[in-house]
Amino acid sequence: MPAFLLEDPDVEILEEYDPDIPASNPLEYLQRVRREAEKCPSVVVADIDVTTFKDKQTVLVSPSTGFIPAEEGFAPTVPAQRKLAAQFSNVRQVSVHLHKKKKEKAEQEQKLKLPAMKDESGWKQLCLGCGVSPEGSVEEGEEGRQGEGQGATTDSKKVIYICIGRPPSLHILITMDQWTVIQVLDFHITWLQRHGFSTIQAQWLYALMVCLEKPLYPDTAASLRTLSRCCSAIRATLDSKEDDRLAPLNLLICLVSRYFDQGDLADT
Repeated sequence: MPAFLLEDPDVEILEEYDPDIPASNPLEYLQRVRREAEKCPSVVVADIDVTTFKDKQTVLVSPSTGFIPAEEGFAPTVPAQRKLAAQFSNVRQVSVHLHKKKKEKAEQEQKLKLPAMKDESGWKQLCLGCGVSPEGSVEEGEEGRQGEGQGATTDSKKVIYICIGRPPSLHILITMDQWTVIQVLDFHITWLQRHGFSTIQAQWLYALMVCLEKPLYPDTAASLRTLSRCCSAIRATLDSKEDDRLAPLNLLICLVSRYFDQGDLADT
């Protein structure tokens, strides 16, 4: 039924009318308006010549995501990717259970002392360790800790130790709140872009992704997208399918796309 009933027993309902002749009364005018409205399509699309605006365009948006697709044979199949995402989901569920259980126990024990959330150099030494530069000085200006190194170099003035990073144990992860997890993840992505990819870093990236809470914050989703693009760029430089870095790179790319819903960065 119409929203406004246009009926009058003394006025004939118009089916056809001459648009050149004015309406004889208000009701007839409203009837004409309704008849014209019924003839209009529900959706109207303007036919605009967009070429006239090209000279005035100031912003260019590239459709590219920056993700580099894998060469044939360098990426897992789609079913394999879905299986990896399902396994990761199971790991996250187990992690939540262990996190709660261990956290209750940890509250009764001495709390692990970690670097401050914004202490990038402290987290870098904890996660990746420190190495000796070709000139003989420690990277980032940090000296290694005695007893934690793989070896040492000696000269007449001082001993510089090479120390390795600490794996992401559950004891460390339960001590980190969500904001610290996100911050350390951002640190790792920066280090990945700056120094390249390593096995210990792959372990940390995986562990931090296990601890990420969903739904993601927009900035965290953007960080994961940057991670996926970096991993795809490193993968594109690999010469052999037997390279030890290929599997962890593919795993990280898979998790970003298949588990954290960044489907436009998926290997297909």
